[in-house]
Amino acid sequence: MPSSWDDPTAARAEIERLTTELAANAARVAELEPAAAELHQLQEAGKTEAQRLTERAEAAERLAEQARGELIRTQVANAKGLTERQAARLIGTTREELEADADAFLSDLTPAADPGPGRPLMQPDPTQGSSGQRAADPAQMFAGILHNTLHH
Repeated sequence: MPSSWDDPTAARAEIERLTTELAANAARVAELEPAAAELHQLQEAGKTEAQRLTERAEAAERLAEQARGELIRTQVANAKGLTERQAARLIGTTREELEADADAFLSDLTPAADPGPGRPLMQPDPTQGSSGQRAADPAQMFAGILHNTLHH
Protein backbone atom coordinates (compact mmCIF):
# COMPACT_ATOMS: atom_id res chain seq x y z
CA MET A 1 0.00 0.00 0.00
CA PRO A 2 1.52 3.33 -0.98
CA SER A 3 2.19 5.95 1.71
CA SER A 4 0.78 9.50 1.51
CA TRP A 5 4.35 10.66 1.68
CA ASP A 6 5.13 8.92 -1.58
CA ASP A 7 2.78 11.22 -3.51
CA PRO A 8 4.09 14.84 -3.49
CA THR A 9 0.61 16.36 -3.74
CA ALA A 10 -0.73 14.23 -0.86
CA ALA A 11 2.39 14.95 1.22
CA ARG A 12 1.97 18.70 0.63
CA ALA A 13 -1.70 18.49 1.67
CA GLU A 14 -0.74 16.55 4.85
CA ILE A 15 1.93 19.13 5.68
CA GLU A 16 -0.57 21.98 5.22
CA ARG A 17 -3.13 20.17 7.40
CA LEU A 18 -0.53 19.55 10.15
CA THR A 19 0.68 23.17 9.92
CA THR A 20 -2.90 24.48 10.31
CA GLU A 21 -3.48 22.09 13.23
CA LEU A 22 -0.21 23.22 14.84
CA ALA A 23 -1.16 26.91 14.47
CA ALA A 24 -4.58 26.23 16.01
CA ASN A 25 -2.98 24.39 18.92
CA ALA A 26 -0.46 27.20 19.43
CA ALA A 27 -3.30 29.74 19.53
CA ARG A 28 -5.20 27.60 22.05
CA VAL A 29 -2.06 27.29 24.23
CA ALA A 30 -1.61 31.07 24.10
CA GLU A 31 -5.23 31.47 25.27
CA LEU A 32 -4.76 28.98 28.13
CA GLU A 33 -1.35 30.18 29.39
CA PRO A 34 -2.74 33.09 31.51
CA ALA A 35 -5.34 30.78 33.04
CA ALA A 36 -2.66 28.17 33.77
CA ALA A 37 -0.45 30.82 35.39
CA GLU A 38 -3.37 32.05 37.50
CA LEU A 39 -4.19 28.50 38.56
CA HIS A 40 -0.57 27.96 39.52
CA GLN A 41 -0.58 31.16 41.62
CA LEU A 42 -3.80 30.09 43.34
CA GLN A 43 -2.34 26.69 44.10
CA GLU A 44 0.81 28.26 45.54
CA ALA A 45 -1.23 30.75 47.58
CA GLY A 46 -3.38 27.92 48.88
CA LYS A 47 -0.29 25.92 49.76
CA THR A 48 1.22 28.91 51.54
CA GLU A 49 -2.02 29.52 53.45
CA ALA A 50 -2.20 25.85 54.43
CA GLN A 51 1.42 25.93 55.57
CA ARG A 52 0.79 29.11 57.55
CA LEU A 53 -2.23 27.56 59.25
CA THR A 54 -0.25 24.40 60.01
CA GLU A 55 2.54 26.44 61.61
CA ARG A 56 0.03 28.38 63.71
CA ALA A 57 -1.61 25.15 64.85
CA GLU A 58 1.76 23.65 65.78
CA ALA A 59 2.72 26.79 67.72
CA ALA A 60 -0.61 26.73 69.57
CA GLU A 61 -0.07 23.07 70.46
CA ARG A 62 3.42 23.85 71.81
CA LEU A 63 2.06 26.71 73.95
CA ALA A 64 -0.76 24.52 75.24
CA GLU A 65 1.74 21.79 76.18
CA GLN A 66 3.97 24.33 77.98
CA ALA A 67 0.98 25.75 79.86
CA ARG A 68 -0.13 22.24 80.81
CA GLY A 69 3.37 21.45 82.10
CA GLU A 70 3.50 24.68 84.13
CA LEU A 71 0.04 23.98 85.58
CA ILE A 72 1.08 20.48 86.68
CA ARG A 73 4.37 21.85 88.11
CA THR A 74 2.45 24.50 90.08
CA GLN A 75 -0.10 21.98 91.35
CA VAL A 76 2.65 19.60 92.52
CA ALA A 77 4.60 22.44 94.15
CA ASN A 78 1.51 23.66 95.99
CA ALA A 79 0.65 20.14 97.15
CA LYS A 80 4.20 19.61 98.43
CA GLY A 81 4.48 23.07 100.03
CA LEU A 82 7.28 24.32 97.77
CA THR A 83 7.97 27.96 97.04
CA GLU A 84 7.83 29.32 93.50
CA ARG A 85 11.65 29.28 93.26
CA GLN A 86 11.80 25.71 94.49
CA ALA A 87 9.07 24.70 92.04
CA ALA A 88 11.09 26.13 89.16
CA ARG A 89 13.83 23.58 89.93
CA LEU A 90 11.55 20.56 89.57
CA ILE A 91 12.42 18.27 86.67
CA GLY A 92 9.93 16.09 84.82
CA THR A 93 7.24 16.09 82.17
CA THR A 94 4.52 14.08 83.91
CA ARG A 95 2.80 14.59 87.25
CA GLU A 96 4.42 11.40 88.58
CA GLU A 97 7.94 12.52 87.58
CA LEU A 98 7.42 15.97 89.13
CA GLU A 99 6.03 14.50 92.36
CA ALA A 100 8.98 12.10 92.63
CA ASP A 101 11.42 14.96 92.05
CA ALA A 102 9.64 17.14 94.63
CA ASP A 103 9.82 14.30 97.18
CA ALA A 104 13.53 13.84 96.48
CA PHE A 105 14.11 17.60 96.78
CA LEU A 106 12.27 17.75 100.10
CA SER A 107 14.16 14.75 101.45
CA ASP A 108 17.44 16.51 100.61
CA LEU A 109 16.28 19.59 102.54
CA THR A 110 15.20 17.66 105.63
CA PRO A 111 18.12 16.37 107.73
CA ALA A 112 17.76 12.73 108.65
CA ALA A 113 17.33 11.97 112.37
CA ASP A 114 19.58 8.94 111.98
CA PRO A 115 22.06 9.38 109.14
CA GLY A 116 22.59 5.62 108.97
CA PRO A 117 25.82 3.73 108.52
CA GLY A 118 28.51 5.30 106.40
CA ARG A 119 27.06 8.79 106.66
CA PRO A 120 28.08 10.43 109.95
CA LEU A 121 26.12 13.34 111.29
CA MET A 122 28.35 16.40 110.89
CA GLN A 123 29.07 18.43 113.98
CA PRO A 124 30.63 21.91 113.86
CA ASP A 125 34.24 22.20 114.98
CA PRO A 126 34.38 24.99 117.61
CA THR A 127 38.14 25.47 117.13
CA GLN A 128 37.98 25.84 113.37
CA GLY A 129 39.19 29.26 112.23
CA SER A 130 40.69 30.17 115.60
CA SER A 131 43.96 29.62 117.36
CA GLY A 132 42.29 27.23 119.73
CA GLN A 133 42.00 29.89 122.42
CA ARG A 134 38.69 31.19 123.51
CA ALA A 135 37.87 34.52 121.91
CA ALA A 136 37.73 37.55 124.21
CA ASP A 137 34.59 39.51 124.81
CA PRO A 138 34.17 42.05 121.96
CA ALA A 139 33.45 44.86 124.44
CA GLN A 140 36.69 44.13 126.26
CA MET A 141 38.60 44.01 122.99
CA PHE A 142 37.21 47.43 121.97
CA ALA A 143 38.06 48.92 125.35
CA GLY A 144 41.65 47.61 125.01
CA ILE A 145 42.05 49.13 121.54
CA LEU A 146 40.62 52.43 122.72
CA HIS A 147 42.90 52.46 125.77
CA ASN A 148 46.00 51.68 123.67
CA THR A 149 45.13 54.39 121.15
CA LEU A 150 44.56 57.11 123.77
CA HIS A 151 47.72 56.32 125.78
CA HIS A 152 50.17 56.21 122.93
